[in-house]
Amino acid sequence: MRERPLRRTLHLHAGPHKTASTYLQARLQANRRALERQGLRYPTPWGEHSHRQLARALQAGRFEALEQLLARHRRWDGDLLLSAEHFAPLVSDGTALARLQRLSQEAGFALHVLSVVRPQAELLNSFYAHGLGRLYGAPSFPAYVRAQLAGRRLRGPARRRWIRMAPLVLDPEQRYGALLQQAGVRASFLPLAPRRRDPFEQLLELLGLPVGAWRPAPASQANEQLGRRGLGLAYLLNRELDTLPLRRDRLIAEQGLNRLVEQIRALARRRGWVEERFNGWQPRALLRLEAGLGPANERFAQRVWGCRWQEVFAPQAPPADRGLVLDQELRDEARALFLAYRRSLPRALR
Repeated sequence: MRERPLRRTLHLHAGPHKTASTYLQARLQANRRALERQGLRYPTPWGEHSHRQLARALQAGRFEALEQLLARHRRWDGDLLLSAEHFAPLVSDGTALARLQRLSQEAGFALHVLSVVRPQAELLNSFYAHGLGRLYGAPSFPAYVRAQLAGRRLRGPARRRWIRMAPLVLDPEQRYGALLQQAGVRASFLPLAPRRRDPFEQLLELLGLPVGAWRPAPASQANEQLGRRGLGLAYLLNRELDTLPLRRDRLIAEQGLNRLVEQIRALARRRGWVEERFNGWQPRALLRLEAGLGPANERFAQRVWGCRWQEVFAPQAPPADRGLVLDQELRDEARALFLAYRRSLPRALR
């Protein structure tokens, strides 16, 4: 007996991190009703704008969470879209991906996995700025890049006090190998080139929806960089925090470190530091990156887009002198912020 063709599609947006996921999710949430009138439902039953709770449940092996979500929409005759950066590890795992496909089909959906691809130089720069600004630790940018390219964790005299920064999967053939080999699963890859094309419009076009007057993302969802001075302040503050006996995760969970993070963010916005973006790359380091990942990038681009990598991502020369600003004014400010934070800690931790 022939199987009936699946009329509906479950679109699974699997990030990954630092590829405009927050922006996409915010716009999807802001346009939920209009999207549903177009036949695309974006269900967020947890009151959030993404599906990270579902993704975390799946990562923990609780696949019944997806079964329950699909069952709630069994009467819906359109498509579903789920989005979370935390889906990325699942679609890189052939076993988990096959299970996602089976559960989707049992609920009457064809599975379509879509992911956003960002050039590795931009990705590493963004991850470094994010970790620095969240006060996870203070490695130098060259040290961070060397560790990432070597596939190892950061080293350093205060490493036991940092939040561990695991190496990223930078090779697209490795990251998406399982997805590209999974029969019956449609895979799409959106290149992140925001100066050329808005990612939300790219997504709509991919899904066959009109690119029109859609509501913008709320300003509160902006995920902006702190800029050269803001990140310089964060770097200096990280060095001060290295003198405390607790790891960053303990300080965040138990001692209100996120309040200090928000202070830096507010300063960066108020003083306009966010306008002068940090870029840690130097020409020699970019050449090493290209030598290591260039061949895999070319093969991947030919396979998924049918063209060269550089046709999709135009190479850009690194801007001159765009590293961290670490002047005396920022050193004094970092010291004052640290002392005020330290006074709020229990005496045993000062």
